[in-house]
Amino acid sequence: MQANPAGPTREHVPFLCPRGHRLEPGRVIVGWSPCTCPPCSGRGRGLRGHRTYLCLDCRDQHVTSKCYQPHHVPAEGTAYRWP
Repeated sequence: MQANPAGPTREHVPFLCPRGHRLEPGRVIVGWSPCTCPPCSGRGRGLRGHRTYLCLDCRDQHVTSKCYQPHHVPAEGTAYRWP
């Protein structure tokens, strides 16, 4: 495995959920969802998917609010479906 000449790759981490709650330690569950949508398909093996951020403040209000990085975009001609 070769090192990245530009240094380590840093992932963008959202600070707020779509409903405006802060995503901070103890109030967010970070996970992974495999996906082959266009933003993910160009990534290397084992990296084809989305980092997910589940807001626990939303969950406490009985609302599901998840952030996907990179943003999920369904492939053209497929039914719209979340990963």
